[in-house]
Amino acid sequence: MIQGLYAAANGMMAVEARQDAIANNIANASTVGFKSVAPVELGFYQTLSQKLQKPFHYDINPAPAGGVKVVETYTNLAAGVVRQSDNPLHIALQGPGYFAVDTAKGERYTRAGDFTCDEQGRLCSSEGYAVQSTSGQPIDVRGGQVNVDREGRVTVDGVEAGIIRVVEFENPERLLREGNNLYAASEEVIQKSAEAANTTVQQNYLEMSNVDLPHEMIVMMLGLRAYEANQRAIEAMDSTMGRLIDQVGMPA
Repeated sequence: MIQGLYAAANGMMAVEARQDAIANNIANASTVGFKSVAPVELGFYQTLSQKLQKPFHYDINPAPAGGVKVVETYTNLAAGVVRQSDNPLHIALQGPGYFAVDTAKGERYTRAGDFTCDEQGRLCSSEGYAVQSTSGQPIDVRGGQVNVDREGRVTVDGVEAGIIRVVEFENPERLLREGNNLYAASEEVIQKSAEAANTTVQQNYLEMSNVDLPHEMIVMMLGLRAYEANQRAIEAMDSTMGRLIDQVGMPA
C-alpha cells in the first residue's frame, strides 16, 4: 500500500516536470529560432530493475516501488518554419549550422537570425551580442544597403563588410541550452565542429520556432488527466489505509 502511494506520487512529480517543459515550449511558440524540448522519462520497469539490483538501498529520489521519473530533457533540433521578412538584417540558416556570437561568457551559438545594428554599427543579435565573422572582426553594417549572399558574405553599398561565421557540429545534440536561444559547447563538442559546409544563408528570412503548438496542447491536456488519475489513486489508498487503521485489530 505504501509502495503504491510512492509510485503515484512519483507519477504526479513526473507530470509536473513534463508540464513545465511543455509550458516553456508553448510560451516560445513564436520565438525566432527556438527549439522545443521534451522530457526523457524513466519508466516503471527500468526503475524497478534498478531497485532490484540494490533491494535494501533506500533512495528517496525514485522512491520505493519505482514509478515514472523524468531524468532529463532533450532538444528537438528539427528546423522551424522559414518566413519572409522585409528587414535586410534578418537572416535564416538552411542546414545544420549555427551562428556564432560573442557574449560576456564567451562564444555562444544560436539559430535566431533576427539581427540588428548596435550603437557601434556592428551586426548583433536581438540581445546585443556581436555576430562573429570568419575574420574575427566585427561586421559593420552602417552606411547603406546591406546585402548578404548564400555564403554569408555581407556587403554594404557594394563594399564587403565581412563573412558571417556559421559553425556545424558533429554532435549538435550535446550543445548546452543557456536561455535566450543561446547554446554553449564543451571543448569536446568544439573539437568536433567545423566551419559550415552544408549550411546556406538566406537574407530577408527568419527561422521561426519549431514548436508544434497543437501537439503541445494535446500533450498538456493528457498530462492533466494523468495527474488527476494519480491524485485519485493516492486519495483511494489513503482512504483504504485509514479504514485499516481504524478497523483492523479492533475487538469483535
